[in-house]
Amino acid sequence: MSLLQKIIHNLFVRESGLKRYFLNTSWLLMARVVQMLVSLVVGGMVARYLGPENYGTYNYVISFVGLFAALSTLGISSVVVKDMLSGTATPAVAMGSGFFLKIVGSIVAFLLVALCTFFIEDAAAVRWLLLIASVQTITKSAEIINAYYQAKVASKRTVQAQMVSLVGVNILRVIFIFSEQPLAWFIYLLPLDAIIIGSILTRFLRNSEAAISGWKLDTTYARQLLKESWPSLFSGLFVTVYMKIDQVMLQDMLDASAVGWYAAAVRLSEVWISIPWILAGSLFPAIVNAYKESKDLFATRINQAYILLLSIALIVAIPVALFAPFIIQLIFGTDYNFSVNVLQVHIFSCVFIFLGSISNRWLVLEKKQQYWMYYSGLGALSNILLNLLLIPRYGIMGAAYATLISYAFAYYFAFALFRSTRKIFLSQTKNFLSVLMIIPAIREIRKLRIR
Repeated sequence: MSLLQKIIHNLFVRESGLKRYFLNTSWLLMARVVQMLVSLVVGGMVARYLGPENYGTYNYVISFVGLFAALSTLGISSVVVKDMLSGTATPAVAMGSGFFLKIVGSIVAFLLVALCTFFIEDAAAVRWLLLIASVQTITKSAEIINAYYQAKVASKRTVQAQMVSLVGVNILRVIFIFSEQPLAWFIYLLPLDAIIIGSILTRFLRNSEAAISGWKLDTTYARQLLKESWPSLFSGLFVTVYMKIDQVMLQDMLDASAVGWYAAAVRLSEVWISIPWILAGSLFPAIVNAYKESKDLFATRINQAYILLLSIALIVAIPVALFAPFIIQLIFGTDYNFSVNVLQVHIFSCVFIFLGSISNRWLVLEKKQQYWMYYSGLGALSNILLNLLLIPRYGIMGAAYATLISYAFAYYFAFALFRSTRKIFLSQTKNFLSVLMIIPAIREIRKLRIR
């Protein structure tokens, strides 16, 4: 077995109580691997076809709309999963109330994008692209269905819907490239992707206890849901800011080509970001059950999750940094050589995101999401300030350094600020050191073998 297979086997598969969750996770990871491969191949084709300037505009539009995306999610998914698992709400009430809140949030997000577009963006063509892309905030409301399948540890359905959309949308992207269609056609595909996934998931629900025909809006539960999830909402807004603001600021402070070079590196770096959230989301039911059963079991499961995710993060980040020149050349071509150094720095931000995915679930369990909001807000503020300081001096590399520092602060160091979250910081540190100690151990073994 490979090192990664051994880690997964020893930490999760050996324990019969976690086999079910591992199998559920394997479905999601398999889908993500396929998505990553398709994204790299077709995404590279799109980048080569559009060129750095148009590719920069394309990513600027996605990033600008993304700044408002958290309003369409309201941060309620984790709470909905927890409530269905604990029996606080029936699937019909949880899904119906959650969907209603998501629709309201999505409409608000769409209107804000439209308003900002006319006040901030001067180019009429870019305004139109922003409006098209913002429709995605509404079409993604059906993603609440994912919460039901997470609670039921049945992510196979979500994967099937994503795979159908992935194939269809990327076939259209390739067709657009060979038929030499303009940039706007690629933007049209953003809301289409969400429509396809939502339609398929809706069909899957027809004969289940969470069938749409049975959804109920419980205003009392909806208010409780908002009360419990509002810190996650603001956390999502802040997280989105420091994930997307760099490309928006590069467009304003430099030009579209700079955004294109930076976006190429970020795409290769962020292609891994969904993996920790998939793992954390799929393993969340196991962590919830352990939390209810005993402190010792909960501590064991949390430590296992940290070690697994940190190991995967380093297994990804180190090779990508080492082979960045070859990777950029292979996927994007010589027009994107300026992306190499950005990738070598930016890829290490994923290490802290892997850490944060488990810490976030820990806070949800203990109903301390407000701290995630505080730390995300500080991370967003630090990213903006660092971008203002470093971009004029170092260009796109300044944005890369700003992102790495702000991620490290928000997902790791900030947990040491308050007593209520210091135990999370200590757990992160302990498991971080446990994983890092493998590296010097391997080095010493290799020295012995050489002798």
